[in-house]
Amino acid sequence: MDRNDSMDAAQTTVTDISVRPPLRIDQEERRRFVRLNIASPMMLQRIKDIFGKFSADGGQQIDGQILNLSACGVLIEVDQPLNEGDVVGMHFNVEGVESMDGVLGLVKRTDLGEDYHLAGIQFLSRDQLGDILSDPELELMSERFSDFDHSVRQVLGRYLYQEGN
Repeated sequence: MDRNDSMDAAQTTVTDISVRPPLRIDQEERRRFVRLNIASPMMLQRIKDIFGKFSADGGQQIDGQILNLSACGVLIEVDQPLNEGDVVGMHFNVEGVESMDGVLGLVKRTDLGEDYHLAGIQFLSRDQLGDILSDPELELMSERFSDFDHSVRQVLGRYLYQEGN
């Protein structure tokens, strides 16, 4: 080992990542959060679309499959296209163990192919939702979409943690 190799090794920080099996983790340096690659069925409903149509109870059910999950959002494949800017309510299980109901999200990106519809959805906190929906819409929204931020972080905390330097 030459002097440059020892200097590089001394400057490297190691992070321990733990997960309960059978989840698989991928961590890319450009991402802030670790992503869990899972394959779980899910269902969502549009709360508000990009055209302003609002449905307090979530409206029509859209079925899909979770491809990966992180503390800030989820990548899904759905049977119908979504639009960037749609607000959705999601219902899914993490590895068939933890049930997540009423998780609110904002569609941040979409990728539409001939035979697939992918969507990257950012989880929303109560404060963020107030920036997207009007006060009357917030008042009308179903109670089942009320505790999204806390429930996501609590469930993910059971499966994933990072210990720093």
